[in-house]
Amino acid sequence: KALLNMASFAAPTRWIVSGLEVERGLVLSREASVYAGRMSKVYTDMPGHVFVMPQFASTKDDTRQSGGEGGEQRYPKERHIYLSVGAELLPTIRGKQTMVSNLAKYDCVKCIDEEAAGDDEVDDAREAQRRRLTDTSAGKSVEELLEDLWWDLSVADVYGTPGGFNGEAKTSLGAMAKIHDRIEVSLVSLLDRRGDHLEYLRYFDKSPILMIDRQGPKKEMMTLDVAPEVEDFGGTACFHLLRLAQLAALGYKVSVVPGAFAASYPKTREGLCTESIRKSASSKCDCELESETTIKEILIDEVKRPAKVAVLMKEFDATIISDSK
Repeated sequence: KALLNMASFAAPTRWIVSGLEVERGLVLSREASVYAGRMSKVYTDMPGHVFVMPQFASTKDDTRQSGGEGGEQRYPKERHIYLSVGAELLPTIRGKQTMVSNLAKYDCVKCIDEEAAGDDEVDDAREAQRRRLTDTSAGKSVEELLEDLWWDLSVADVYGTPGGFNGEAKTSLGAMAKIHDRIEVSLVSLLDRRGDHLEYLRYFDKSPILMIDRQGPKKEMMTLDVAPEVEDFGGTACFHLLRLAQLAALGYKVSVVPGAFAASYPKTREGLCTESIRKSASSKCDCELESETTIKEILIDEVKRPAKVAVLMKEFDATIISDSK
């Protein structure tokens, strides 16, 4: 995360896309840069936004490509890793027939060793993980809310038909405003350090792929200064959603990039599952630092960060007003 902060500060652009876990074999969809570029232009005069790109694991490679005079589908002898990773896969993703949200199941080194552990142990571990990653107070997890929003907007955008919310045609401004509010409230509530919220925040096992505006909701607020990556948690599966929750608490508008996503495929995962990855991956499974006390102290400081920034901004505004009189 320290390197990620350094790279973000060095980037010459206003918008930054970060969080892609290449070691998991994830690649961005073919049209991601087009959709991201469009979003940056649309929101040029509306600072203070952060957009999420969902990520999936495919159980099979899509090796089809058009060829011949009739445009029929054929299968090449050699697999090209970045071939056909695009919006045409949206129906497959929605149906979850070959595309799933559970990336951990297809990791190079699994944190739950199914061969070493017995069936009962594996089932218990999976059930514990499922409980950790379910925000019971909100009914749906933050990830599920974001995926639902992304799907509805993506279908309407890519195919020109209303996706509806949960299969119903509710794409009005009011419906979208409600779902955005629910997402932001769910994110902010993770900072209350309550039992189930703390578990979800701590053990969420994906690094969110975020398209972040350097400019905050207020003119004087710079994103990389007020909400950088928490370097203390770098290198482990620890508090991946913390930064996104902080941005929501700071007043950033959280949404999605319709049509853009990341996916891993058997060939991409196999190609990146090297010996060095196997050796280093096991150390990332546990959310452990020096002690639980250390984790608690860091988390308390980070939870307080949005409040401290709000106080500073209020004092800054008061100073400007007094100086102008």
